[in-house]
Amino acid sequence: MRDFALREIGCICCLQRGIRSECEKHHLLSTGRHGNGRRLGERHTVGLCSYHHQGAKSVGTAAAEQMREQYGPSYADEAQAFREEFGDDEALLEIQDRAIAAWADSTIGGVR
Repeated sequence: MRDFALREIGCICCLQRGIRSECEKHHLLSTGRHGNGRRLGERHTVGLCSYHHQGAKSVGTAAAEQMREQYGPSYADEAQAFREEFGDDEALLEIQDRAIAAWADSTIGGVR
């Protein structure tokens, strides 16, 4: 159910900026740092759009500058700035879990 909810909710960083976008599943890591550590499991996942997840790799360097203005920092390109704006892994997971709970309550029957 979590994967379906992530797709339905979209990128939690874009949502914080009032933007609706599709997302990819991002696995949080044991170190709390992008790119190193082991995955904590499927319960520790958040939805990030390709820009917030992969940064310039997903949109190209020139477009990434424009994207940064509109969408804020990406996790891949500016992890520290990303955490300052959107929260650390613990905060992201809390935001995602609250969004999933609200999504579940709004679906037919409120089934989780």
